[in-house]
Amino acid sequence: MVVLSFYVVLPFLKAILAGMILSYVFYPVYTKINKKLNRKNLSSLIVSVLVILVITLPFFFIINAVSKEAYTTYIITRQKVSSGSLISTDCGQAANPICKFVDYAEAKFNDPQIRYQIDNSIKKASTYVIDGASNFVLSVPAFFLKFFIIIFVMFFFFRDGQLMVGKIEKLLPLKKTHQKYVFKKFKGVMSAVIYGNLIVAVIQGALGGIGFFIFGVPSPILWGIVMMFFSLIPYLGSSIVWFPAALMLLFNGYVQLDNTIMVKGILLIVWGIFIVGLADNFLKPKIIGNKANIHPVLVLLGVLGGLAAFGVIGLIIGPIILALLTTFIKIYEEEK
Repeated sequence: MVVLSFYVVLPFLKAILAGMILSYVFYPVYTKINKKLNRKNLSSLIVSVLVILVITLPFFFIINAVSKEAYTTYIITRQKVSSGSLISTDCGQAANPICKFVDYAEAKFNDPQIRYQIDNSIKKASTYVIDGASNFVLSVPAFFLKFFIIIFVMFFFFRDGQLMVGKIEKLLPLKKTHQKYVFKKFKGVMSAVIYGNLIVAVIQGALGGIGFFIFGVPSPILWGIVMMFFSLIPYLGSSIVWFPAALMLLFNGYVQLDNTIMVKGILLIVWGIFIVGLADNFLKPKIIGNKANIHPVLVLLGVLGGLAAFGVIGLIIGPIILALLTTFIKIYEEEK
């Protein structure tokens, strides 16, 4: 029955785990509200709605800001393609290689066939984006179903979480001292992983914003906040923000024949790789390992293996599983 039940919940396992983790993170808020209201159902509902707002509102503003920037860039690019001035610069009689190359590129770009190919490529890219949006729309029902399960699980974990934990404690075939040790370890690792990820995301966003300010990228505070949120997303991370910005600096410097801007673009890439990017690889295992009292290698393996096994939620689940494994091994050694 356990195996069959596992297969029943398997399609929604990630949503269930996400609901459990969110209920753990926001449980102190629920406790404070419930003390004032003394009504579990109402308190759970209020905190669940609060969690929905905390998760969705920042991404709404970020997507709105990014979409406006992307749309403006798209319109400007299309206008330059139509006028044949995507690469326009006045080199005069300058004989340096950069000027000659720019003149050659401009002459080639003004070729009707090449302009047609570039314009066609932009249209294909637009079609690809539209198709991706259509596929996203088709996946919306499944997304909302999983989101509903997350909120549903979170609501009942707020309300009945202590009862569930108490039943699990009774079912564990361990001594009372070992039970307390296991749950203490679980809480320690859970809080370390969650707050470690948040701290590293804030650090990466701050470092990214500082880099944008140093190298002259507009709106460094806004993009720093955007990088902070993207730092929480595996595989994408902050590079999805700073790398296009660096390429834009290189492109602007090349078009304007300004070596200073091009150097800024190169330095921003170096800053993104060695300052912003490596902060995640070095700080996260260190912060989580120290706070949870587990080896940084286990943290790194737990994060990478958890991502492969559970997706985004594996960032938290992976290190917890390995930490609990070491805990049970330690108990086994003591008993033996």
